[in-house]
Amino acid sequence: MKSNLLKRVGRVVAAVVVFSLTSGCGGGSGGSQTTTPPATAASLNIVSGNNQSFTVGKAVPMPLVVRVGDQTGRALAGAIVTWTVTSGGGTIDHASTSSGSDGTASVRWKLGTQAGPNGLIAATGILAPVSFNATGNAGPPANITVARPGASMQTGDVIPLGATASDAYGNDVPLPTLTWTSSDAGIARVTADGFVIALGPGDVSIAARSANVVGSMPLTINAGITISLGPEETVFSWASGRCQETDVPDVPAHAVRLADGSLLLVTGHESGNYVMAGADFSTLYRNCSPTLTSHNNPYPESYDNYEWIHSVYREGSVTHALIHNEYHDPISAECASSELPCWYNSLTYASSTDDGHTFTHLTPPAHVVAPPWQRWDPTGPPPPYGYFNPSNIVQAQDGYYYAIIVALDRDGEAGGCVMRTQTLGDPTSWRGWDGKGFNLLFSSPYTGPEPSRCMTVIGVFGQPTLTYNTYLQKYMMFGEAAVGGPTEIVGGIFYMLSSDLINWTPARFVRAAYIPWCCFDWSRSGAIAAVYPSVIDHADDTPNFERPGQNPYLYYTRPNGYFWDRDLVRVPMTITAH
Repeated sequence: MKSNLLKRVGRVVAAVVVFSLTSGCGGGSGGSQTTTPPATAASLNIVSGNNQSFTVGKAVPMPLVVRVGDQTGRALAGAIVTWTVTSGGGTIDHASTSSGSDGTASVRWKLGTQAGPNGLIAATGILAPVSFNATGNAGPPANITVARPGASMQTGDVIPLGATASDAYGNDVPLPTLTWTSSDAGIARVTADGFVIALGPGDVSIAARSANVVGSMPLTINAGITISLGPEETVFSWASGRCQETDVPDVPAHAVRLADGSLLLVTGHESGNYVMAGADFSTLYRNCSPTLTSHNNPYPESYDNYEWIHSVYREGSVTHALIHNEYHDPISAECASSELPCWYNSLTYASSTDDGHTFTHLTPPAHVVAPPWQRWDPTGPPPPYGYFNPSNIVQAQDGYYYAIIVALDRDGEAGGCVMRTQTLGDPTSWRGWDGKGFNLLFSSPYTGPEPSRCMTVIGVFGQPTLTYNTYLQKYMMFGEAAVGGPTEIVGGIFYMLSSDLINWTPARFVRAAYIPWCCFDWSRSGAIAAVYPSVIDHADDTPNFERPGQNPYLYYTRPNGYFWDRDLVRVPMTITAH
């Protein structure tokens, strides 16, 4: 029994050995087997977080997410993804991360501090990296820088200040609304729009504020030329001295000394052009005999309409006058229905041989000095255009007589021109500056081709008064002007200086004043009501008061509220060059 059992066991063992050997062989179709290769990274794709835009120096809101897939497209867990900043200077919270069971890996990205593009790549294994892009935007204003004026400032200068804003990292940001202040408004005033007005010598600090962000700049005002003004003295009172309701001082006051030593002061209105006369400046009185009555011709080509005697100049027994002539269209239907004045302006000539008691002129249009360079066209209707407001006349060392005039275009452009003549009695002899010389002939567009307009040498300077100041040894021009804007406009009396009547200094501020052709509200600013400024030195011994010195008077018209109620006043003025 035992031997039979051993034989059977031996056969079983042998069979097991044979089976094991045959199952391990590769040959034979009946015994082959296949194995699955290990999973590897085969794809890398962006899931989310690309093309974000956020504030510099801060982490973008969304994390950057990629997905790693294997050969079959299934999520691959455990893949190592490396993250590298390529541009913009930002940072990441991990240099590498492992993909999770869903195959995704992520990182947080803090942008660089400079505004602009930022770049980052994600990579795994030998696969091509993927690129993330983001834009860094400048942050809120953290710094305000007030720019210094390009030139040193002196008393009277009016200069717009510039400012820039940046975030905490120095990136430029749009300039917010600023509140401007001066540490000493008696030395330098600054308007709501950043125009600084130098009122006197000294040191100040100009600040610009937006919320809690403040920028400031120290500023030194040099003395330069200072002008001090004394108390007002009434020369003409409308309430007690007028000849009629419309008798108002409606032009800058200009004086001539007559042959007998007495004075003639021109400061009237077109409805009579009444003058003042007297033995001296302390005895001036209103003469209620009209010196020139406007002819009010209804046609523009006559240049003989509403006439203001604007400037006078005596040569021997003849007193010459430049006339400001206004045409207000009484015919056009457009003008009749418009609030605009339909105003066409020219300059003409008149003269007096009876010491200014009466002025006459040649038969129109032979009396024209400077007609507009375009015909009258009521279409629109347009704003006022033509030549306006001649200054008083000054004789220069070259023997010519000069005057400043104001030119206004139909499109609203304005400026001051200079013209000259050697023959005051010939209205056609005046020539305007054309940019190269005094070559411009003032011809009528109704009798030939339209002429050119004069070349402007100054900006808008209403009602100019021209003299040669013997103390400063310069031509000096006073007038009305307005500066600033758009929020706050400062109107007032300004002056300019020139050595040649062509090149002028910037307008310098004398005092704030009401300007009727602007939006300046003197009652709110504490400024005086003053228009039509002029300069007369009572000690000037020239017949036409064209050469004042250091201590002239500033004359101006003072409106008193009611339209016609205007007085002529004067204040003593001291000019000091430092």
